[in-house]
Amino acid sequence: MKLFQTQMILAAMSLAAAPLSAQVPAAPPAAAPAPPPVLTPAQEARFLQLGKTYTRWFLAGKADSLAGVYETTALLRMGGVENIRQQMAQVADHAGTESAVLAEKMTRRNGWPQFWHEGQFTQFADEPIVIRWVMDADGHIVGVGLGPKSRTPAVDN
Repeated sequence: MKLFQTQMILAAMSLAAAPLSAQVPAAPPAAAPAPPPVLTPAQEARFLQLGKTYTRWFLAGKADSLAGVYETTALLRMGGVENIRQQMAQVADHAGTESAVLAEKMTRRNGWPQFWHEGQFTQFADEPIVIRWVMDADGHIVGVGLGPKSRTPAVDN
């Protein structure tokens, strides 16, 4: 029975995460896409703080605040603030609340800065859930990923 519950939660979380920009970063909004930014140590620290803030807002249900930091095209592709609210509700329903933060770091995904938050959740104890925010040079969200760690795409080397 526990295996079936775990499989159902994994399936629900996969479905919940699919609309999140299809788990890949959206292209920057410029007509000719700018190359991914090279970050200074100070910018890297700033992006780390932004990622922590975005994750805190997501887990606290602050969809309007989160929508305000999305790049415009990415927010439209995401389905707007209402879809963010739905994703928040699905995570709460299927994973519960976060009981422990296991890792928070900056990585890269397809060349773009990505904040990686790995947490343990009360109703999803079999493996950590990873929340990823891909950001443009200004720290706006251009892509997002969410799901079990085992299904998280590899970061750039």
